[in-house]
Amino acid sequence: MKPFSVQRLGVILAALLGLGLLFAAQPASAAVSGSSFAVDKKTAAPGDQLTLTLSLTNTESTDIYFAYEFIQPIWPANQEAGAFTVTGCSGDSTDCAVNGNNANFHFRAPIAPGETRTVALTVQITSAPTWTGPYTLNWAPYVYYEYYQASGAKDQLWANGLPELATVIG
Repeated sequence: MKPFSVQRLGVILAALLGLGLLFAAQPASAAVSGSSFAVDKKTAAPGDQLTLTLSLTNTESTDIYFAYEFIQPIWPANQEAGAFTVTGCSGDSTDCAVNGNNANFHFRAPIAPGETRTVALTVQITSAPTWTGPYTLNWAPYVYYEYYQASGAKDQLWANGLPELATVIG
């Protein structure tokens, strides 16, 4: 029997690493296309109500059969307890859960290529703000959807918010 060598150890470790990378690889999730977002007021006053409109258009060549969205405020709005409340949602969703300052829902599916689903969220701004001066409220949406018999999935988080969802409260 040949003595164990460092070279043989290197070959074994390289083979194990290659197998580990092969079996650990998962399909990359591509960025979502076809999402659009809007808020009905770019400026608002304490006590006002906002409507956020969140839409998903199927840009794939097959049906989207599962679509989920979560939305929450970004900093510093997420630190202002009671400054605003998501009070409800309506539109093309099968369910909607609102929890204080965030919401999540599933778009009604299937969504055929070229079709759009839209959900509107209602947000109530407090009439007794704790801040002084103008205050910017912005939102970070997360969208996930599956298409082509579960072999395709895309998701995206806009963690820094979006200009089209910003409202200055003053």
